[in-house]
Amino acid sequence: MIKLNHIVLAIVSTLCASHLHSQCRISIEAPDSLAFLFSINDQQVNQLPLVYVTLNHQASGKLNFKADFPYRPELSFSQVMTIKKDAGVAYSIESSKGALKFVLKSESVVSITNSGEPIEQATAPDAEVRHSGCYPVTDDAEYREMHAMADEQLFESKKLSTMTTFVSTKCLRVDQLQFMMSKLTQEENKLALLSASKDHIYDPENIRSVLDEFFLARTRAKAEEIIGANR
Repeated sequence: MIKLNHIVLAIVSTLCASHLHSQCRISIEAPDSLAFLFSINDQQVNQLPLVYVTLNHQASGKLNFKADFPYRPELSFSQVMTIKKDAGVAYSIESSKGALKFVLKSESVVSITNSGEPIEQATAPDAEVRHSGCYPVTDDAEYREMHAMADEQLFESKKLSTMTTFVSTKCLRVDQLQFMMSKLTQEENKLALLSASKDHIYDPENIRSVLDEFFLARTRAKAEEIIGANR
């Protein structure tokens, strides 16, 4: 059983020069293991990496969202989002086809009074998170070193060999496994990597997200079988 401190950052922020008559409330949530720094139009919101951020923003229309992961810089990404006037929107950071993205979870109409001063508050008690997989997750430096070795291989068979050797002896998160799979072009090789990961996944409750890596009905069905057999 692992106890994680979830920090909720509440910010009432004026991130534009002019005072508008409306505000939007934006919430961003990431997996426990991916604490992030959030920026809107290149203006950073939080100074410490968090897994949940909520802010009031005096702008709507097209906004450039960016998530930086200090502990996993290779996963950092940006995405242009369209926010409606007076909208309350909640996004989660999720993996899709081997890459992270902001996924809209809910949208509502809100009315927010602008206090004119930023308010920052950290609250929330400790949350207990139960994982049924391996522990602890392998060191990020080892993970990056393995990727560097795999990228040096000219043939995919050699790349797969490097990856399967690593995954069968380490403890990985699902997002790490999926990123490895995204480096492979042949879906049969992705199946081999998935098979090698048996009993070596920290968060097996999220394992079905790797199905996004399979586009052929035959290999996707086989991936479903492997996932089912590993439970």
